[in-house]
Amino acid sequence: MTWDVAFDASETTRMRVLEALQPIRPSVLELIFEDLEVVLGQDYVPDEDEIQDLSLRMRGHLRQLLAVVPEYESRLDEIAPLVATARRLLDAEVPGDLGIRAHLRRMALAGIGLLDRFAPVPAPSP
Repeated sequence: MTWDVAFDASETTRMRVLEALQPIRPSVLELIFEDLEVVLGQDYVPDEDEIQDLSLRMRGHLRQLLAVVPEYESRLDEIAPLVATARRLLDAEVPGDLGIRAHLRRMALAGIGLLDRFAPVPAPSP
């Protein structure tokens, strides 16, 4: 599976996502974006203690994002694959140090995918 999702933490994107995810408090949404930046940072190599903490936080973020899905039932077919992926990641047993790092990145990408589907960037007008 390939992900063609660009991560954009600009103020415009944050406001657009915040509006779409009203059930989630703004401070929680800010934490989600911060953790996404940490996990997907180019030079980021977490230590063992930090990985466990980040893994718990990313799991929590995915659960929060999945809780918003009923608000978007009209587009459920569109986001069903992302929901299934996020749920699989939450249920997965993660082996060893290398496995958990890859799993963290997969959870972050699933979170970005859900955020993007909840509040997609409008297509530029011609």
